[in-house]
Amino acid sequence: MKPEHKAHLLHIAVWVARLIVGATFIVSGWAKAIDPWGFAIKVSEYLNVWHLSIPHETIVTSCIALSCIEFCTGILTAVGALKRFAIITAAAMMAVMLPLTLYIAIYDPVADCGCFGDFLIISNWITFGKNILLTALIIFLLIYNPKVSGLYPAPIQWIAITLSQAFPLILALAGYQIQPLVDFRPYKTGTTIFKSGQHSDEEKFAYEKNGIIKHFTLDSLPDSTWVFVENDITDEISFDGGIAVRDEDGYDVSADIVSTGSKQLFLIVPEPGMHYLTFAHYINRLYDYCTKNGIEMIAIVGNNSKRLANWKDWCRPLFDVYTTDPVSLQQLVRGPEALVYTENGIIKWKRTIGSMPTEEIADIESMKAPDSGFYHGIIALSYILGMLIVYLLGQSPKILRLFIKRTK
Repeated sequence: MKPEHKAHLLHIAVWVARLIVGATFIVSGWAKAIDPWGFAIKVSEYLNVWHLSIPHETIVTSCIALSCIEFCTGILTAVGALKRFAIITAAAMMAVMLPLTLYIAIYDPVADCGCFGDFLIISNWITFGKNILLTALIIFLLIYNPKVSGLYPAPIQWIAITLSQAFPLILALAGYQIQPLVDFRPYKTGTTIFKSGQHSDEEKFAYEKNGIIKHFTLDSLPDSTWVFVENDITDEISFDGGIAVRDEDGYDVSADIVSTGSKQLFLIVPEPGMHYLTFAHYINRLYDYCTKNGIEMIAIVGNNSKRLANWKDWCRPLFDVYTTDPVSLQQLVRGPEALVYTENGIIKWKRTIGSMPTEEIADIESMKAPDSGFYHGIIALSYILGMLIVYLLGQSPKILRLFIKRTK
């Protein structure tokens, strides 16, 4: 084979490897940035398995930083910018992720690794195989990537890096403070809230092993390596069948509390605690607003019996309070407490209480859903246009020379 043919094939191989590695890192970083609460919950699952206790704020900050670095590394790899640094960064991440995913595949400590968040859930062994392929491509790029030029010239690469850090950071801040701007969970805007009728009413028992809590019926109790926790657990979670909401007597009232002919505002508190007291006064004002405007207000709280009793003593809610599994509520909303507005049982919008205007009660009937795709589309389009402008700036000397030649 002629040397020029070899060089051409190497050029193609490098770009193919760049695009595969880059696209994987981009999608992974984007999915984590969209839903920082979900990423933090997944990391907490790992920490519980390893019996590590780290403050929530530290976990969230680390998760947002990692998602931004992962997304930016993917962009730099895909466009051939910072050819050595980007691939070394990718190799460093794979040096951690490859053995970690092997451990997860063998011992199965969590249901899925969370590499792509709720956007794409794949098995632990497929995740490990994917990382083997990525590692092989990264090793190839460590050798040959510097030999092939990229899309952005060196003097303006810093602008592309800045934009590629800002884009996931904006998504992460919006996802943490409001709600994920794109919702991949079962109860997104436009779906029915608290579907009912497909739950198992058998009594469940909670057992713990290596920091993992699972629910079992009497005829499926675990072996002796599992430790009994409690027996006042509600239905085992089945998102396809809906969330089982229970009253004080333990009866499933999911079908009864959802009104198909009126407007309702649900206060969702996955883990009741003193942090809610910050918004207690606002919620009372909001309840008065709902009462005057014909909107029914209902609270759904995580069913930790001791903390729920304390929460009721502290807050003295004037509206009906029901309970369900806190993990189910985390699938419905993100954040320590949030509001879900429905009409005829259909979710219209979801927001954390902290993102609501607190000076005066907003017209909740006309509020827009943050996860409708509109806001994410605007942010994504702005980022793409910014990257395109930077690319054209890099090509401007060539464009100028082209016009000069035509003029002559």
